[in-house]
Amino acid sequence: MGQGAVIAGAYAERGMVGGFGGQRIEAGIADIVDVADAASVTDVTDVAAKHSGAYRITVVSAGVSEHSATGRLGDAVAARAQETLQRHGRECELRHVDLKDFAADIAVAAVNYQLTDALRDVLDQVTSSDALIAATPVFKASYSGLFKSFWDIVDVDAIVNMPVTLVATGGTRRHALVPDTAMRSLFAFLRAIPTPTSLLAAGEDWGSDELESRQCRAGEELAAMILAGLRRVMANADAVTSHDAHARIPVR
Repeated sequence: MGQGAVIAGAYAERGMVGGFGGQRIEAGIADIVDVADAASVTDVTDVAAKHSGAYRITVVSAGVSEHSATGRLGDAVAARAQETLQRHGRECELRHVDLKDFAADIAVAAVNYQLTDALRDVLDQVTSSDALIAATPVFKASYSGLFKSFWDIVDVDAIVNMPVTLVATGGTRRHALVPDTAMRSLFAFLRAIPTPTSLLAAGEDWGSDELESRQCRAGEELAAMILAGLRRVMANADAVTSHDAHARIPVR
């Protein structure tokens, strides 16, 4: 059995079966770390090869005010993921992109497909991350126009297999399904891999134990995906599938 299969099996058995209790997630992450530490870094196909330098998690926030609740929710999840990685001996750099600061650039790019240098730097920062947290306010039962416009100008293959946590803020819990309907379908089209846990925080949720618990779960799931080398696992699977496509798919 390859290292990738060991990692995937450990995560599935210890982290997913029977729910996502904190102890189960920590046990699953510990197994992943043990395998990663034992991996041979000379094998370029080894999905558990050690990471050089700090992991990079980027919060992409479409909040429209200074120090927006949307950005703060994304940062809270990122901090949980960072704590989990550090607890297991891995360094992690957190980065934050406020899309409102580039709203004009995004609007121009959406019309004429011309990227400013500033927007190009943002796209490079996002696509070079090890994981993302995508955060949006909810307007009229969906993500914001600014949020959608940004992802519209991201190349369709730029975040393939990228671990991403989906978070949103709204004025009422009537919007609770937005992360798992509108947002999850968008990132499915981009072929990113969302964490099982997503979040929406309405006014009454702030400061609640339930929101804190979901922040922890989402952050720990994101950390587990990073440590498992999930993006490389899936890229390797894509390569095998492409190579063997004609042999394995019957012509009807």
